[in-house]
Amino acid sequence: MQEGEGASTSPKRVMASQIDTYTSFDSISPAFDPNRDLLRCVFFIGAVKTWYISIGYYPSRNYQPLVEIGGPEKSPIILNDRHVLFMAEHLPAQCGALCNDERYSCTDEDFRMKSTGSYKFARVYLGTRYISFKVLELRYLSYIYFMVRNQLTRYTEAMADVMNYVTAAIYSDKYVEPPINASKSVLYYHLFEELKSLVCIMVFSQ
Repeated sequence: MQEGEGASTSPKRVMASQIDTYTSFDSISPAFDPNRDLLRCVFFIGAVKTWYISIGYYPSRNYQPLVEIGGPEKSPIILNDRHVLFMAEHLPAQCGALCNDERYSCTDEDFRMKSTGSYKFARVYLGTRYISFKVLELRYLSYIYFMVRNQLTRYTEAMADVMNYVTAAIYSDKYVEPPINASKSVLYYHLFEELKSLVCIMVFSQ
């Protein structure tokens, strides 16, 4: 068989160019849906999976990794790292109060948590928006919360690499390899596929 006859060829790959961190993003961020995030990692809360908590990069917010809590027929609340740390500090006490039919309330500026005693549910507020949890749901959230914090930490450490990769790959029609020193916490092939879908949405919406 001659070279090229019936032989399978692997997709051509292009190396990402090295780009200074936090540059050339003004022309990209405004084009993104403000509610859209990248590389979303989702944890469902409880066996029924009514509520979820997720971590992702938000391009319209300068690619900051944020935590979203949402569920059916309810607008989600989006928390930054300060809210996440505050919640981690108070979740055990909140769960304990709820199990003992006691009231518990804590506040950090526009973020607050409170239990309602004998009604057996707790609410997490961000401004005027809130999410309500039953006892078992809040307890389950407290069990998995360390995974949420760890994922947020890994995403925060990789933030610069994600920003650089988006700039290098967003308009490429061929997969772009990340730099050799890029964070290993990011699935770049998955990120590239998300970028391709976003570009298509941007083109068809014009």
